Amino acid sequence: MKRLAVILSAIFLFLFLHSLSPVIWLYAKKDVAQPSNQEIAASLRDNTGSHFGFIVFGDNHAGFIFTDSAFLKMVRVMNREYRFKKLPIDFVMNLGDATFYKGREPDYLVYNKLRSLIKWPVMTALGNHDYVNGGWRHFKKHLGASEFSFSDRNSSFMVLNNNITDVTEEQFAWLESQLKESASYKHRFIFMHKAPMSLYQQSWYRPEFSPWSYRLMKLCEEYKVDAVFAGHEHMFQERTLGGVKYFMSGGGGILSQIPEAEGGYLHYIVVRVNGDYWDYEIRKVFPPFWEFVTYYMWKEAFYGLKYIFFKDGLLL
Repeated sequence: MKRLAVILSAIFLFLFLHSLSPVIWLYAKKDVAQPSNQEIAASLRDNTGSHFGFIVFGDNHAGFIFTDSAFLKMVRVMNREYRFKKLPIDFVMNLGDATFYKGREPDYLVYNKLRSLIKWPVMTALGNHDYVNGGWRHFKKHLGASEFSFSDRNSSFMVLNNNITDVTEEQFAWLESQLKESASYKHRFIFMHKAPMSLYQQSWYRPEFSPWSYRLMKLCEEYKVDAVFAGHEHMFQERTLGGVKYFMSGGGGILSQIPEAEGGYLHYIVVRVNGDYWDYEIRKVFPPFWEFVTYYMWKEAFYGLKYIFFKDGLLL
């Protein structure tokens, strides 16, 4: 019995350290400069054909060992998307909060290392964590523009900077002009950090109480936008409102406080475009073993006990 305990402990320790080792190697890696948002967008203009895909994730929060380790696991899964070589992936979009703490430049440097490991070019929206304390300057230096539009094959894309939540009159004017100009495209997609409406009923974040929320959603409905992708909330939810598909995808590495059954899991979205049609798949990613046993296992245990003892007033 004692020998079995020693063997199991050794296996546990090996799995723990093995799952932790990639992030240690990441921090030892030299800084890697990466192309800006504008440079990546420009490289997509000459793509031809109407059959392609792109990947979306949000809130990886680079610069913290838990988030970086989880995102590295996601990168390994993500890089296998093209293993059958049937669907060309053109780009990857990060919905913001690429950095962990108050827009520090060291976090941007870690983020550059992380995105250098992804097979496809990565564009990034500006999140509130990236913006604060002058972090927007580091964003501009390392990532480029925070608000821009681009086209790829038969689709038009708009990246909106709403890290402070409100969308200004100037931004509404810019967005509507882009939507008018893109009328000839088969598909139109919008990327932003904060969604115009929280798709999680129990969330503390309620942007729909602000005037800009309804206005933005009506604008998307009027111009028949296909989908709006946003992060900020660390989970996955999706809903169709006014004929527009809204995604909340903030599971790019940050620790989620939401139960897995309600969308609180690591994930990214694969969007597939085929002529007039498009669809998507959610890729759930199991966290690194060391992270599972130190956080996610206990989070799910907490919610499981909460459901058993407090659901419908069982004890209270």
